This record gives sequence, C-alpha cells and structure tokens, in this order.
Amino acid sequence: MKLKFRKLDENNEEDVVQFNELMDDLTIHAKNKRLLMEKIKEINSCEHSFLMIAEDIEKSKICGSLLAIIFGDFCGECRPIMLIENVIVHHTYRRKGIGKKMFCEIEKWGKNRDINYVILCSGLNRKEAHDFYNHIGYEEMKGFKKYL
Repeated sequence: MKLKFRKLDENNEEDVVQFNELMDDLTIHAKNKRLLMEKIKEINSCEHSFLMIAEDIEKSKICGSLLAIIFGDFCGECRPIMLIENVIVHHTYRRKGIGKKMFCEIEKWGKNRDINYVILCSGLNRKEAHDFYNHIGYEEMKGFKKYL
C-alpha cells in the first residue's frame, strides 16, 4: 500500500466526505457539512495547525487522520508544545502501520518547528489506542477535561 500524508483539502468535496465518514470510527461525524468545511479551512489557514490525513493512494481513500496544534510555553527554554487530538485510523486499515507512520510524519513536522514535547489526548475508553500510543513511546499521564 502506498500512503501519502497531506493536509485535508477543504475545497475537495471527496476529501471532506471521506474525512467526515472517518470520524464515525472515532466519535460522531459532523452533521453540518458547511460548518465542517469552514472549520477545516480555519485550521488549514493557521501555520501552527496541521489537520493531517493518510491517504491510500492506490484506492484514493482517506484511511487515517490526526490534528496537531502547536502553542507557546513559558517554562524552561520557552519552547513550544504540540497537542495531538482526534487520532483515527479507519477500522479496515488498522494494524498495518498507518498510525505509526502518521505519528512519524507529525513528529517530524513538530521537530521542524522546535517543539519541546507532545501532549496527546485520547478518550478514556480507547484501550486499543492507548496500547498503541504506549508502544510508540507515549507515556500515559493524568489529565482533565471540562465541557463548556
């Protein structure tokens, strides 16, 4: 399988449809396509954000995605931190190395921007994902979340 890692294209109808369907493997897809396209455009316009997709080139299929956002820090050497969220690999593509390759690509992107470390967010019930994150070198830590 040949993979391509790139930004999700908010102007490509098929990209948006496939991405939205992929979200069903993570949570629930966006109900409002116009709003989804606006959010993708907003993220893509920010130089500190990367909405990455993994594309199976041979099948023209989006098989994975993650969102990375870099923000400043005031501690130590004041180097930036990267947050990774909304990580998903389509259920038919799991255990094929796609997730590991996505993380290698996004970590390269972060290193080129001098990040100090990565914060990875994941839902409490995603045990299989947590095992994968531990396997690729991420250490589990306690965090908190509050919906507003």
